Amino acid sequence: MKQICIILLAILCAANTYARVFTVSQLTYKTLSANEVELIGGEEDLKSIHIKPTVIYDDRIFRVIRIGERAFWKNHSLTFITIPNTVTEIGESAFYFCYNLTSITIGNNVKKIGDSAFASCESLTSVTIPNSVTEIGDFAFAGCSKLASITIPDSVMSIGDHAFASCENLTSVTIPNSITKIERGAFDGCSKLNSITIPNS
Repeated sequence: MKQICIILLAILCAANTYARVFTVSQLTYKTLSANEVELIGGEEDLKSIHIKPTVIYDDRIFRVIRIGERAFWKNHSLTFITIPNTVTEIGESAFYFCYNLTSITIGNNVKKIGDSAFASCESLTSVTIPNSVTEIGDFAFAGCSKLASITIPDSVMSIGDHAFASCENLTSVTIPNSITKIERGAFDGCSKLNSITIPNS
């Protein structure tokens, strides 16, 4: 019994080592492993955020590999964001209803843009999705009413349910050969869309 308790205590201590939350330069992170973190939030008055690929805390260097779910949910001050190449995933609703966000730079290793990641970012005018992205989640850019252009790279395999719904200023879309599935309502409510290229695939 004593041995079992010791083992359980060791497991709990190990888990706690990797589940720490800390703040550096107005941005809050959560550890995912001994050397990796996800960005889970920031101060509400931040207007421009340049996420660094690594962050130092407690004399240790951590790689920033993920933007967490609802990290900047309804941050109305945010106008610009740069996501580094170390990030592989943008979590669900990460920038939902950041209605003053006008510009984003997405790093070249992001594989997944989560559900509603940029939904209702009403001031966003253009987005370049990097060649690393394979999946655009449900409602990912829905309600981005000023979005006039979108570049979908050859790496993308699926476009989620209502991914670009109500992008009222979107005029043209070119879908690459890599796409195998476009979910329902992907371009629903895109009232100015007058040109769409669908590939042989």
